[in-house]
Amino acid sequence: MTRAANTVMTLYHWNILILPSGEEIFVGLRQRPETVPPFKPADEEDELLPFTLRNSSPITEFKQTQGIGYTESGRRYVVIGQPSDPTGLIRLSVTQMMPTEQINWKYPFSD
Repeated sequence: MTRAANTVMTLYHWNILILPSGEEIFVGLRQRPETVPPFKPADEEDELLPFTLRNSSPITEFKQTQGIGYTESGRRYVVIGQPSDPTGLIRLSVTQMMPTEQINWKYPFSD
């Protein structure tokens, strides 16, 4: 078993991006592991945000009702709640990666 197979990525703001190839990937915000307490809001003394943006490898399986998916790299993704992007950071990062006309989200954002 690979190390990736033992890795769980938890996304607390997320969606699934459908690539022009038809493959689907998770895109979302993940708590930085060194941030304590989890999801602590940034304050003016923080040099880094308490989260990182995460893009997955292509999804091989996703159980939406359970919020659990698996990717080609062997990672397990756990998504919390409905697809959301209240800060706009997920959508902004994707618009910087690819032309707007190629961006196709699987689910509407619930923010």
